Amino acid sequence: MDTVRELGSYILSVPYFPVLHSVHCFAVSASLRSQKGAVELANKNPLASLAGNLLIVNAGGVLSHLALGLAPMTPFGNVYNILTAVLFWWLAYFSPGDVAFKMYKIKPLQYAITMVRETRRTKKILDTMRLALSVFPDKWIIVVLVTSLGGCGGKFMQTTEESLRLRSTELSSSEFHRISYVTKASLLVSAILTGIHFNVLSVSLEVAVVMISAGLIVINLGMIIAGLPDPFHPIAKVTWRIVSFGGQRETLKAPDAAQPKESSKKEQ
Repeated sequence: MDTVRELGSYILSVPYFPVLHSVHCFAVSASLRSQKGAVELANKNPLASLAGNLLIVNAGGVLSHLALGLAPMTPFGNVYNILTAVLFWWLAYFSPGDVAFKMYKIKPLQYAITMVRETRRTKKILDTMRLALSVFPDKWIIVVLVTSLGGCGGKFMQTTEESLRLRSTELSSSEFHRISYVTKASLLVSAILTGIHFNVLSVSLEVAVVMISAGLIVINLGMIIAGLPDPFHPIAKVTWRIVSFGGQRETLKAPDAAQPKESSKKEQ
């Protein structure tokens, strides 16, 4: 257990810059680079491409500050962080021979990037919790909701970024319509860390950070390597059945589902 605490202390002491932030910027830029219309936008309107990239890189900070009534531009105040994001955006789109993007597609490198990013996500959620507590020291529901934005802000900003490079008819559904695994995991991690702060959970912060980071890494690697489904889906399905008293939603949809069959018989 002492080894776990030492590892947790080390993770907490690791600064964002340069390693964690650089890996995050590289992963975001390369991931956006692989999306439809991204290359065309970067060539035709590089400023719009860069703006969308910077928005996703700093999405967690922007949304959490906005939710807390703080200046949403605060995350853009660190010059080194912004220059790093610009550098990796340029490498992802315009590096000689497209070498940066080709490196990103190497599977072992993607696995390593996933490990670093999930560790960063845990630290980011923890730091967002501390920021939320400085504004709402005893409002744990607000703290949980705002803290989760530190880990999944990019998902909520995705539609905004897509609007820069796609037509309105091609935009994906927003995070509110279909909650992703990242948002669910961020909410769970936020609840755990908040519970530790309010002494609801009797676990040391160092141990929790290690366990959370390890769990996020294992689940993400399982989804990437083995194609495992969203682990929260079965829980959400059972919860819905309990809340809806056995699934009244299916009962309500049954008559509507039967109508097309009846009409098709009449046409025959």
